[in-house]
Amino acid sequence: MSKIDVKGVAVLMESASALANKPTLTSQEQRSYNLLLSQIAMLKTGEVTLDDLNQQMVDESARKHGFESRRINPTRMTSEQRSKAEGWSAMVLKAAEIRTNETQGNILARVGSYSGLGFFSPVEFISEVYAAMAAHDAVFDPEAVSYQETANGRIEQIPVYGDIEAIGVPVGEAANTTSSEQNLSAPGAAFNGVYSFRSPLWRVPIEVVQDVEAMGGAIEMFKKFAADRIARGAAAKLMNGSGVGEPLGLIPSLLAAGVTPVSAVGSSSNTGGAETAANSIGSKDIATLYYSLNKAYRNSPKAAFFMSDDTLVYLAQLVNKQGNPLVQWQGPEAFIFGKPVRVAPSMDGIGASKYPVVFGDGSYWLTRMVSDDLTRVQVVKEAAGLIEKGLVGMRMFVRYGGSLLFTDAGSPAPFAVLQNHS
Repeated sequence: MSKIDVKGVAVLMESASALANKPTLTSQEQRSYNLLLSQIAMLKTGEVTLDDLNQQMVDESARKHGFESRRINPTRMTSEQRSKAEGWSAMVLKAAEIRTNETQGNILARVGSYSGLGFFSPVEFISEVYAAMAAHDAVFDPEAVSYQETANGRIEQIPVYGDIEAIGVPVGEAANTTSSEQNLSAPGAAFNGVYSFRSPLWRVPIEVVQDVEAMGGAIEMFKKFAADRIARGAAAKLMNGSGVGEPLGLIPSLLAAGVTPVSAVGSSSNTGGAETAANSIGSKDIATLYYSLNKAYRNSPKAAFFMSDDTLVYLAQLVNKQGNPLVQWQGPEAFIFGKPVRVAPSMDGIGASKYPVVFGDGSYWLTRMVSDDLTRVQVVKEAAGLIEKGLVGMRMFVRYGGSLLFTDAGSPAPFAVLQNHS
């Protein structure tokens, strides 16, 4: 049974009660009362809604007078979707009235305000954008890495330690009860700061903003636009950033921590061709990379291979001497040696001196997202190509940071890196 339109039942019940409280009813009122009771009974079955009943009345009236049937709500927007669209429309129109240009004045004074709208909250939109980013790059995926959401952008100090060398030892029955204690190996701290990222300016006609129906679709497009642009920019820095005015990315962090890359030998042994270690990687390289990582990390639930889609395509075409493929598939998910392949489009492709593949425990990389007053959608009216063409612009600002949760150079690293020969 479908969900009952409780709101619709309440509306009709109110009308029916008003008629029932009259001492006498005209013939027209009696027919209306009977119709209301019939409609209430239909709504209680859960098979129809009040919108369906209203549409039926419109259709009957149109046929009676020889007109074409028209839908009350052509886009079939739900009340929640319409509410969001109205909120966005009001915000953008209000913001466009007071905007000057893209660079003049205090940036905080140019932020579109959501206050007073009541039924609209930017937090839900921001969360949807973050979800879209997670589908774009593994460094935003909580299942692939450690992922943290904070309400401020202050620098965090995160305690870390390496302790996989210390193991339990057997104790004999006659052994002395006293024993020497071994402290945690090289406890330290990782510092995590965040950096601002913005999407390019997204232009939309002012007529679209004024039309609630069109605005609903436009916001969905803007969400995909902003998520894709920010994901590509932020992910590239979280993977390869230099640490100067931007995050220190995963691969530079590993190199700075003293991790020695595994040198590739190429795929000629797989293909029988002339590929070299500078322009290819083979199944032997992946096996060497896999077993170079300490087994304590290999057994982690978040142990995975990280590579770009182009590298995955290349490896998916390789077979061993027995003709078995290197990459195994379970539906759309790729696995190598039973470990998932996490696609990170921002990683290097195969090439001289490049780092095309990382294998390790993703829980040792922290991606931090900040949702605060600086996480916003900015509305711009006066910028090149906007006002004279009847357009307004929107762009999104978010803040991201990342840290390698490993500082013990004397302990096995949680990631291994494969490098092509120069």
